[in-house]
Amino acid sequence: MQTFLNPLLALLLVAMTTSGDASAGTPGAELQDTRLLRSQAADWIEQQAGAAFPGTSAQVQVGRIDPRLRLAECAQPEFFLPAGARLWGGGSVGVRCSAPADWRLYLTYRIQLTGPALVARHPLPARQALSADDVSVALLEYGANPAAYLQTLPSGALIKRPIPAGQAILLESLAMPTVIQAGRKVRIHVTGASFTIAQEGIALNSAKAGEVVRIKTSSGRIVQGMAGQDGEVEIHP
Repeated sequence: MQTFLNPLLALLLVAMTTSGDASAGTPGAELQDTRLLRSQAADWIEQQAGAAFPGTSAQVQVGRIDPRLRLAECAQPEFFLPAGARLWGGGSVGVRCSAPADWRLYLTYRIQLTGPALVARHPLPARQALSADDVSVALLEYGANPAAYLQTLPSGALIKRPIPAGQAILLESLAMPTVIQAGRKVRIHVTGASFTIAQEGIALNSAKAGEVVRIKTSSGRIVQGMAGQDGEVEIHP
């Protein structure tokens, strides 16, 4: 597995582990296998990405752990994503242990997320309707939010700017019809690292596919997410 090191992160990890009781300074104490920990972190991230984006495959590289760290061996490390973390591109994943020693650290990662997407079968000029003859499906690496990639042909979409042959057709490159009307009920899907919740709410603004829509839930809470082609709203906390 390829490794890389964020110098500031390394200093932070050293500070975190040497300030508490995370070091295995007790004679005879077993040390955490950091290569195993990185492998476990990569497997966990791949599972979360697969759950959040069905139909995709993920390959994860986890950053090197500073070899100066002497962490007590953890039988059941607990992984978690910090608030605002995303499951594409790069980020950091947290891992904590409660026994036999209490420690916590963060690991950097890069994720290569691959999945199906519509691509242009030939050069597409601007200001024309997108048709089935214009597109084909290919497996691509997602370089942005997977929700920005089209997997099915949208109805009534117009091409906003020229698209070269073989290029992925993103939502931002199309003028989409309005799929959500203000004041109407909408279905919401809240998707986290290891959960999905579905509920209904009232749209507070009209939106096209790929645009942000604000929703008032039955509890009175105001949330916002991205409008999908099917008129439903995806929220990734």
